[in-house]
Amino acid sequence: MDIATKVFKAVANEKRIKILKLLLKEDDEMSVESIAESLKIGYKTASQHLQKLANVGLVKKRQKGLYSFYSINYDASKIFNSAILDVLKKA
Repeated sequence: MDIATKVFKAVANEKRIKILKLLLKEDDEMSVESIAESLKIGYKTASQHLQKLANVGLVKKRQKGLYSFYSINYDASKIFNSAILDVLKKA
């Protein structure tokens, strides 16, 4: 699967969009627990969505002991641009 498909699949979910918006709004890293609580979703659900976003590079993960913290990967604009251009070239 190419990067464009992976990126579009990652953002094609309402909960993942909400997570990205929340992280943008906070403009800092947040724990999985804080994200889950803010969005009123389960910890495991939040963790799974965050992992999908991290896998395509849209968010960064920092581990501190047993806790995971996530933040927006501001270099992701390069990923988005590349994905969009890739789709347009193939169309």
